[in-house]
Amino acid sequence: MPELPDLVRVRRVLSAALSGRRVTGARTGDPTVLRIMVREPFPAALVGRVLLSVERRGHFMRFAFDSGLLLVVNAMLVGKYRLVPPVSRAAHDKDPVALGFALTFDDGAELRYIDDKRMGKVYVVGAVDEQRIPVYGELGVDVLSPGFDRENFVALARGRRDQVRMFLMDKRALASIGNAYADEILFAAGIHPKTFVRKLTADDLGRLHAAIGRVLGGAIEEIERQDQSIDVKVRDFLAVRGRDGQPCPQCGTKIRSVRVGDGDACFCPTCQPTTRRLFVEWEKLPVGANQDAAKPRRKR
Repeated sequence: MPELPDLVRVRRVLSAALSGRRVTGARTGDPTVLRIMVREPFPAALVGRVLLSVERRGHFMRFAFDSGLLLVVNAMLVGKYRLVPPVSRAAHDKDPVALGFALTFDDGAELRYIDDKRMGKVYVVGAVDEQRIPVYGELGVDVLSPGFDRENFVALARGRRDQVRMFLMDKRALASIGNAYADEILFAAGIHPKTFVRKLTADDLGRLHAAIGRVLGGAIEEIERQDQSIDVKVRDFLAVRGRDGQPCPQCGTKIRSVRVGDGDACFCPTCQPTTRRLFVEWEKLPVGANQDAAKPRRKR
């Protein structure tokens, strides 16, 4: 999905281009992603409305229209936003197959949400029902907000019994860190992704809190510097994510991938040493081998 640093740029670009504009047309190519929580049908609910603001809340994008109408998007795995300027519309006349929605504005510009996996969710909802949106109404502290200080972070970690990567990605605790930046943060903090939160020392938690701000802040600056289209996920500067089998940029050890929860985590076995015995002894496993290769086989 577009992760927090991506969404910071998406919000800035869309806000600058579309705030104050009136919707003159709306359509959908594949309505699978739409969740209509108002009485008016789509697209009638949006046509004629003025877009007042574009905000990011955790990993959700919140488009606020006049008369208290909201469009809230959770892009999930592969959803992406595309802004088509008026002068480029002719070259984009054919809608993508996986078009979730398109909004045309009074200056001719068009906002498109595209989701090849149809996993994202787009809510059209009144402001009074905003907190009824699943997960959105339960988001934890925003990791870019002033309220995300070290004391608050340590309090959130207290009592957690899961592994640290799963804690970082818990949207109800921290809003919001995805797969790519969970790996980058843990690498920057020198913490193995399978470490249990309850085993982290005060120093570990301090490094982890600092790494969150440093990694996300650096990513926001780099994505802004590259100035690519908002439908491009900029990942070429990441240290470990997506680099399984490549040398660690710090020590040269091969980056590895390990299953954590429902996803895979990329990490450096040297820079992020385990603090407990695991099935996999990475230093003895050939590069590219599956983590299951090192698990002991059960006798029949």
